[in-house]
Amino acid sequence: MTTLPDPLASALPSRERRSPGLELEDGRWMAAAKSGLYVFGTEASSGDGEVMPTVFPWYDVARARWEAEGQLFALEWVDPSRPTLAGRGTGDPGQFMRHLSEFVNRSIVLHSQVEAGNGTTITAWVRRGENGLFSVLTASGPLDDAGRLTADALEASVREAVGLD
Repeated sequence: MTTLPDPLASALPSRERRSPGLELEDGRWMAAAKSGLYVFGTEASSGDGEVMPTVFPWYDVARARWEAEGQLFALEWVDPSRPTLAGRGTGDPGQFMRHLSEFVNRSIVLHSQVEAGNGTTITAWVRRGENGLFSVLTASGPLDDAGRLTADALEASVREAVGLD
């Protein structure tokens, strides 16, 4: 299992410092900890001074994939306007990917998609956060009035399915 270098691990809560990590070729590091996805910028590999990670809650992550042939990592966010976190990885990502998948799946209560009349994919999520369940609605493109009605109906149905509202 790949873990963070000690100077980076010290930025994690003490009980999570042995969480599996993934190093990207450009010097970024990530750790899949129970408390969230820790992302260290490229300056993290320089070892100069204290480096603070950005911590993302698991409910912000839509999915991640690892392509073994090219050692490519890509993480997509629930918010489609946020750029994909991607890069070529180094080392063995097995434990990191298993933990990441487990934590993301744990945050997903319900997920449903429909296609609007214009071809835009509408996705409704019910996710688990620190304050309980909440819904997120995203669209992969523009929505006309009919598409907005479809989106509203989709969100209402997933919320109703889990007892929200």
